[in-house]
Amino acid sequence: MASIFGTAVLVINTLFFLLTTWSSATAPERFAASLGLGIVNSGGINEIRAQYSGFFLAAAFVCTASLFGQLSRQTSFVVLGAIYGGLLAGRLVSFALNAGVAGYGPTILVLYAVDAVGLSLAVASFVLENQLKA
Repeated sequence: MASIFGTAVLVINTLFFLLTTWSSATAPERFAASLGLGIVNSGGINEIRAQYSGFFLAAAFVCTASLFGQLSRQTSFVVLGAIYGGLLAGRLVSFALNAGVAGYGPTILVLYAVDAVGLSLAVASFVLENQLKA
């Protein structure tokens, strides 16, 4: 039987990923600006849509497939762990190389917490799901 906790994690991530997909696809300039990025031509718009909309849509599909039993929940939790773990690792390297977060906008600062919480929830969900199967 699936855990309520794991289901909640999948639903929350699906909604977060779909929101990111929608906001980056429909307003790429505003999305880029919120990250501290500037778009100088249509290639930049394309890259925001491809890298953010496309990537997060694919991640939402993975979570949705698990919610509908088409993909194992453990697989989705591993994917979530890879996404959030990779993002958090990159942020921590950037933090070290930049000697802090001076000059970072509020969105970037919030994303440090989002990635840490996302990774924690993915790991906890994976562990709980495996305990339920045992």
